[in-house]
Parts: sequence; C-alpha cells; structure tokens
Amino acid sequence: MRKGIASLLVCVVLLCALLLPACAEQMVSGSIFTSGYYTCQMMDNGNAMIIAYSGEEAELTIPVELDGIKITALGPSAFQANIELITVDIQRGIENLGDYCFQRCPNLTEVKLPMTLKDVGLNPFAGCEALADIIVSDQNPFLVVSDSVLFSKADRRLIYYPKLLDKGPYEIPDGVRIIGASAFYECDNVTELKIPDSVHAIGKRAFYQCSSLKSIVLPPEISTIGADAFSGCRQLRSLTFPENVTSIGERAFQDCANLEELKLPEKITSIGEMAFRNCASMKSIRLPEGITTIGKNTFTDCKSLEEVTMQEGLTFIGAGAFSECASLKKMELPESVDYIGSNAFDGCVSLESINVPDKCSNIGSYAFSRCSSLKSITIPDRVDTINPYSFQGCVSMAEITLPEDLEEIGVWAFAGCTSIKSMEIPDAVEIIGDYAFAYCQSLESVTLPDDLESVGPHTFDQCPNLKDLPDLSDLIEE
Repeated sequence: MRKGIASLLVCVVLLCALLLPACAEQMVSGSIFTSGYYTCQMMDNGNAMIIAYSGEEAELTIPVELDGIKITALGPSAFQANIELITVDIQRGIENLGDYCFQRCPNLTEVKLPMTLKDVGLNPFAGCEALADIIVSDQNPFLVVSDSVLFSKADRRLIYYPKLLDKGPYEIPDGVRIIGASAFYECDNVTELKIPDSVHAIGKRAFYQCSSLKSIVLPPEISTIGADAFSGCRQLRSLTFPENVTSIGERAFQDCANLEELKLPEKITSIGEMAFRNCASMKSIRLPEGITTIGKNTFTDCKSLEEVTMQEGLTFIGAGAFSECASLKKMELPESVDYIGSNAFDGCVSLESINVPDKCSNIGSYAFSRCSSLKSITIPDRVDTINPYSFQGCVSMAEITLPEDLEEIGVWAFAGCTSIKSMEIPDAVEIIGDYAFAYCQSLESVTLPDDLESVGPHTFDQCPNLKDLPDLSDLIEE
C-alpha cells in the first residue's frame, strides 16, 4: 500500500514538472498569474514581470523564476509604499526596473542591483527616506554609483540622489546629460546645486520639495522645465532662465514661497497650469511676446504680486489665473485678449482698475468676485451674458457699463455691490438671475427693459433704498 502511494506521488510530481512549462508556453502576452506573494504579467518575449508584491518580508530576495517562468523585470510601482522592506537583493537575471518601483518604502535602507540590470525607469527609489546604500555590481555596464548617487551610463542620467546625504551643496559631475524625473525628490538636504553645461534636460519633479535649496544655475542647453520640477522649493529666491527655454511645465514653481526674482526668456511660448501658484514673494513678472495663453491658476495666491506686464498676442486668461493676488492694483490687458476665465481675478482685493478689451466675448463666473477695490467696469459689446457671481462682492464699484446687446444677467452677478446707486439694464436683456442685485444697499433706481421675460424671486433682496420698482410677480419663476 505504501509503495503504491509513493509511486502515485512520484507520478504526480513528474506530471507537474511536465505541465508547468507547457502552461508557461500557453500563457499569452498580458496574462496575469499569481505565485505566493507575487503577482506577475507575461511579456511579449515569453518572460514575466512582477507587477505587485503583497508580502511582509523585511529582508527580501527577489526571485528570477516563479512557477517555471523566467522573471526579467520589476514593473512600475510594484513594491511601492511597502513599510516592511528593509533590505532588497535583486537577483542576477533581472534586466528592467520600472518607474517608481520602490517609491515611498520608508524603511528601505539597502538595495543590491545585479550586473544584468540594463534599464532603470523614472527614479525607482523616490521618497525612500531611509535609503542610503545602493550596491551595484562593478561588472554592470549600464549603471554606476558615485558618492552614493545612482547614475545610468547608457543615457548619462542622474537617477537617484539619497535624501540622507549630508546637508550642503552638491556638484553634479560633468558629462551628465539628464537630471532624471524625481531625481532629487524631497531631498531637503540639498542647499545649493551646481549643474554642468553638459546637462540638457531636467525631468518632471526633478527637485520636487527640495525645501532647503537656495541657489541653482541652469545650464545653457536647457529648453524645457518639466512639470513640478521645482515645486515646493521654498527657500529658492531667484532663478535665471537660459535663453533657450521655450516651455515651463505644470506646477513647475508652485509653492516657491520665497521666489522674488524671475526673468522669463523671450523665446518662451508656453507656461503650464499652476506654474507659479503660491509664489507668495514674487512682486512682478513680465510675460514675453510668445505667450498667448495664461493657464488655469498660473499665478493663484501670489499675494505680493503688484505688477504684471503682458504683450499683444495674449488671447486667453484661464480660470483662476490671478485669483487671490491680494497686492495687484492695476491690470492693463492687451487688446488681443478675447477670453477671461472663471475666477480669473477672484479675491484680488487691491485691484482698483482693469480694462476689458473690446475683443473679449467671455467673462467667466466669479471672474471679478470679491474685487473689493474695483471702482468701475465697462463690459465690451461682444459679451452677451454676465455669468453667475461675476462681480459679487465688488463693494467699491459704483459704475457699471453694460453692452447694448446683453441678453442675460446671471445669478448673484452683482450681489453685494454696495456702492452702486443706479442701474440701466439694456433693452435686449431677457433674463435676470436670482439674487443678481441682492444686497446692493445703495441702489436707488433700476431701469428695466420692456421685454424682460424672467426675474428671480430674490433678484433685488436687501436693497433698502431701491424705489419705484415695478411689479415683477408675473416674471418670477420659482
């Protein structure tokens, strides 16, 4: 009986050994399989990539074979945010390390990279605040560690700068061509950077949250500043751009609270959304001729910004572009501007005057809301709708000139404009939204069009000085 059971077990083992390679051959590219704590995905070459790990090992040796299938790659974010990992030994046979593979593994202190590793994606160790020791085989032809900093030989890229290095200046070696994405991610130990002229590209988030960085000189070959490149560099006070820079990415300088001086090169044609958001110390900026669009929230919360110089050719001012710029007193918009987005100047409490160009056909909701120092406004003829809340809370505004062809005044459009004494609403207006003139406490007279079709029930609420208002009950739509 025992001999029979033993023989049966041997047959099962042999059968499994024969079937596993056959199963591997049958798995097509993109197929997902699980082995222990590893989730893997088949690749075009018949090998597999680890795409997720759920284990709790402190000292992890990453295998090069699972269930008879060769593992040659670690996928993007495969081990990210694993709080258990302390040391990782990547075995010989692994060739590719995906983008942000070990991102935010807070207790990771040591990583061994094999000689077979050929390609490393966007900083695989971004946010690994305890990692100081990366060991690379001397025989690896593609990677090298110098003074604890990881470089790629193939594309001459600085991949990873450890957060634990001594605080102070750092000089990037001559010959480096690329400062990789997230290379100095949250490295608050760097105070000054010297970048060689050999560098021609800076990746997105390259210096993200380098909160101690005070000084940096960009080399002449730089043409693009990537998204979030200097976001959160709170000690950075000034920056001179090379002449070849043509674009600045989204949030590139967001939260650079001490940035005072910024001279943009004449070749620049594109500034991304939120690029200078919360640059609270910046007092002035001149936009070059090539700029046609100011994107969403580009200068939001630049509380010290007093002067903005714009050039003819600018057509679009995006949503929230200058919102909460509390020191901005005067704006001269070029005649080419034809669009002012929602919240564009919302909360600009010091803004006393602004010209809205004749070409402008859109003034967005909340565009000038809470501009408490704005005294007057002339709305151009091309505007046919005053959008909701456009001028809400403009308590100093006493003069409003509306276009003759205006058709609609939105809800709360002029609510709380406490200095307005009289309003002449053009004959073309058919709709006046609810609360449009509510809380206009100085309003004494309103001229309404004969063909008015609809009025909100609270359009003139809390207007104690308003006299001789006709009966509008037939026009009110509840």
